[in-house]
Amino acid sequence: MAELTPEQLAERMKAQPWASVLEPLMTKITLIVLRNAQPRTPVRTGTLRRSETTAVERGGLRGWVGSNLIYAPFVHRRVPFLTDALADSRAAIDRELQKAGDDYWRSVV
Repeated sequence: MAELTPEQLAERMKAQPWASVLEPLMTKITLIVLRNAQPRTPVRTGTLRRSETTAVERGGLRGWVGSNLIYAPFVHRRVPFLTDALADSRAAIDRELQKAGDDYWRSVV
């Protein structure tokens, strides 16, 4: 395939903006962290673990993993299961970011 000119590349990128990739990517990232957090969550009744969920801001620039239980921050302060899960998820997150970038680039060129 012939090399694209900057103008042709810009047109292709305009037709398929990177922003369209962000929300599904952030959803994958939050689910990776949740998958690593749940086994670490201290269990007395199981309510805290079952309450853990994810949310992604429209557009995909921010995502959250957590619980809406009033005592969740106190448990996390004692056992930082979410922080540890995030740290242990770094390699998987990096792989997802690399794959998303590679897939996007291949779709453009």
